[in-house]
Amino acid sequence: MSKSISSITAAMDNHFDVIVLGTGLTESITAAALSKAGFKVAHIDPNPYYGADEASLSLDELAQWVDHHKEDNYSVTHYGELPPHARQYSVSLAPSVIPSIGPFISSLIASGVSRYGSFKLLGRVVIYDGGILKDVPQSKDDIFQSKAMSLLEKRRVTRFLMFAGGEFENSKELHGQENSPLLDFLQKKFLLSEATARAITYALGYCYFVSETTLPALHRIRDYLKASGRYGSSSFLVGYYGGSGEIAQGFCRAAAVSGGVYILGRSVTRVVSVDPVEPEYSVLTSDLPRFAVEVDDFPDRLHCRCLISSATLLPGHLRTLADIIRPSISSCSSPRPFATARCIAIVDGPINLLSDTENSGTSEASDSSLLVFPPGSLEEGSAISTVHVMTTGPGTMSAPSGKGILYISMPLRSNSIHSAETLLRPYLAAVLLLFRTEEQQKTLICSTFYMQELASSTASNSDSLAGLLAVPSLSPHTTQGVDEAAIVAEATFRKAAASLNGERQEHFNQGCKQDGFWPSLAEIQGGESNDMQW
Repeated sequence: MSKSISSITAAMDNHFDVIVLGTGLTESITAAALSKAGFKVAHIDPNPYYGADEASLSLDELAQWVDHHKEDNYSVTHYGELPPHARQYSVSLAPSVIPSIGPFISSLIASGVSRYGSFKLLGRVVIYDGGILKDVPQSKDDIFQSKAMSLLEKRRVTRFLMFAGGEFENSKELHGQENSPLLDFLQKKFLLSEATARAITYALGYCYFVSETTLPALHRIRDYLKASGRYGSSSFLVGYYGGSGEIAQGFCRAAAVSGGVYILGRSVTRVVSVDPVEPEYSVLTSDLPRFAVEVDDFPDRLHCRCLISSATLLPGHLRTLADIIRPSISSCSSPRPFATARCIAIVDGPINLLSDTENSGTSEASDSSLLVFPPGSLEEGSAISTVHVMTTGPGTMSAPSGKGILYISMPLRSNSIHSAETLLRPYLAAVLLLFRTEEQQKTLICSTFYMQELASSTASNSDSLAGLLAVPSLSPHTTQGVDEAAIVAEATFRKAAASLNGERQEHFNQGCKQDGFWPSLAEIQGGESNDMQW
């Protein structure tokens, strides 16, 4: 009798409510929410680190990542030797900033994960215009302090910001213009100069392409205007130690504290849907479809009622049967790029952007900034894509003192015949030239170029398996990506909970008593010890 009970207990140890494949930001938020709601979660990633394609890596880890991906679709090239103290660097594979108001910051606070990390305000946002850098006004105060605009232009910009910050959906200005390019809308309806319209389009609305339409961009602008002033003059925060990857790890730790089981550095060799009436699975009583997951170097299968996977890790035979989770807010409705060309460059010397203005409201000293190259602004650059250059350094614990990190990204609407290096090398040269002064000249220590393709996913169909959920690749949008991750994570959480509700209805109601995505902060603080601190 004792042997029989022992066998059942051993089998139950391999059975979970949910198995999550991939520790990207979206998957990590989902795993933390499900675990905090009381579900038994196993989280698996073939990489030995958290964060998947958004990971934060030291330079020696980045070198290993380069060697591993040289043969796949990342088209990686690397130049230069690793500097001393390579482990003191923390670089992000998918850098982004965090809007001070939005779904992601709400999840950070409500989940309690904000307590485990550190953040600071993004310093300056500047735009490359005619070979020089111009600060982009982020508020009314910035506008009136600017010396780059005439009084008439300041009034027109102020009128537009009042329009964009309000309820514009049914306004006469927007009527019939929702699908026109934002750049044309600004010049036609608000009579803004081309230079000002470009600054608003690409460095306030953060449009990636020339043809991006007005309505989604206006929603983004309104969100960012509301975010300004919550924590300071900037609308955005920057995470320490590389950003998104470190935050993903924070959500994974939160899931682990609530009972989540983590398996890193082990590949999933097989995923199958199983028949619950088979004798092998008699320990399961749910009438929902189940899944069995085989993990490399694990003797036994892992079983679950619900399987959540990043689109890149889900086997092909299941991908077309999965329910694809998609973002559902208007500011995320712009066309998703096919891929993103990226560059990480390590610079010898602190990064301080020169400006043509003396008294900018955003000129507060910071080594974290965002430089925007609009389409067509660089002679050898792209005529259709915006290029973002994000800078970080010792101020976010991302590099040792006296060093700086440049992240350059270019979205691509379709497959490119050019490598990431070919596309981004002119921008790297231009940025290094901008940093040079008579007293100081920046030296490039090393650089890595790579292409990140976004996993394509077919639309969900009526034959999708209940409990099989696929999470799309994280949006590469520098300012919008983390909010999309939070939105998709919440939708995934709710669908997973619904698929588990059958016999687990009472348990779920006890674990998630309110309609909110997260338990209350009082419950979190009462149920977690101080061991959760970083």
